[in-house]
Amino acid sequence: MNRLNRFAPAMVFFAATVALIPSTALAETYWDRLEWQVRPLVLVEGGPEADAWAERLLADRCALAERRIHWLGIDESGTVRRRFDGSETTEFESTRLDDAAAAIVRERVGWSTGDDTRLFLFGLDGQRKYAGLPESLETIWSLIDRMPMRRAELAESPGECGGR
Repeated sequence: MNRLNRFAPAMVFFAATVALIPSTALAETYWDRLEWQVRPLVLVEGGPEADAWAERLLADRCALAERRIHWLGIDESGTVRRRFDGSETTEFESTRLDDAAAAIVRERVGWSTGDDTRLFLFGLDGQRKYAGLPESLETIWSLIDRMPMRRAELAESPGECGGR
């Protein structure tokens, strides 16, 4: 028993230290759950052209599903909504993310009030691959199709969209 008493202060210190760590540091975050599953595509809706970009994305469900795109939108007030979850069986949606998940998405893109419309593409590894406003969605699709993980996917199962 004497041996245990020697470690008691260290155990108390450890427990107190862990209690000070924010719970989000210990818990898996929204973004962590996306990594290696889907490619997040975030549309910052900062102007009138955002509607046109949303329409383009809505018109290309096959390309979104085939490339495992997890489409998120951030409106001008900072509300984050999931529009497409990246699976073959999903339909378009408009599901508001909870505050913790929304904060993570806004942080990943560096969102602030008054931002212009932009697209942010992240790879399966969760790292940013593109930020800007391309001429067309083909720019995004071709960027994804050149990624090593996507090339491996295409080697296993050629895409059904656009002959890729």
